[in-house]
Amino acid sequence: MTYLDELNYAVAVSQAENKLKQNRETKRWQHAMTPLEQRLDKLLAEMPEGLKVEGIKLSTLQRMLKGRWRGNCHPGELGLALRRKGFVRTRKWRDADNGFAALWVKAAL
Repeated sequence: MTYLDELNYAVAVSQAENKLKQNRETKRWQHAMTPLEQRLDKLLAEMPEGLKVEGIKLSTLQRMLKGRWRGNCHPGELGLALRRKGFVRTRKWRDADNGFAALWVKAAL
């Protein structure tokens, strides 16, 4: 391999790495700029039904739905979106293991 071939190869590799990096950045921003309801719909569709019945912590959902508020989804907006999807917040005041817990569960129709 000649020097010119090595140089062309290094440039091609560098360009490919830059393109991958740009694609990752674009995807990250597209995800963050997608409306919350759409991101929540996608997440809930992928989630097992048993987990929805058992209950989900708001903080867990926040971390899974990256957003523009400190890197996470805003908790107030997430609560409203969950209510629109038919979820209700249940509170367990005395749990032997964890103490207080607030979980979001699918409302029984």
